Amino acid sequence: MRKIICALLLAALMATACAALAEGKLTEVIMIYEDYDGHRAEQTVNDDETLQELEAMLLRAGKHKAELENCTMNSSLFCMLEDGTIYDFAVATDGCPYITDMETDQTYRLEDADSARLWEIFDLVQEEMGFDAALVLGW
Repeated sequence: MRKIICALLLAALMATACAALAEGKLTEVIMIYEDYDGHRAEQTVNDDETLQELEAMLLRAGKHKAELENCTMNSSLFCMLEDGTIYDFAVATDGCPYITDMETDQTYRLEDADSARLWEIFDLVQEEMGFDAALVLGW
């Protein structure tokens, strides 16, 4: 019985950040890109319309758990809620449509349209990355 209770408590603690976003409203999202060649970019989103769009993308991704497939994760996506909570996601920067919740180490797959839109929103970060592997390599 003790093992079952511990397992249930652990499952509750492992609740995903994507699902937790449903409990609060995003107030700011910052993407930071850094690579081993010294390239760095940072972009902040704080307008309500785009924040709602990002929140919807993350909630949709939360329904699609995935396994990371050797993707390069050089961007961090920091999502701030009204109550001050910050969720940290690693974002694939090589054309893979994956994000990883850094607290739980759970990876999610963004829908194709959401992945494309994410990079439209964070266009300055994508510009600093140099090239989109998906376009160059035909992924």
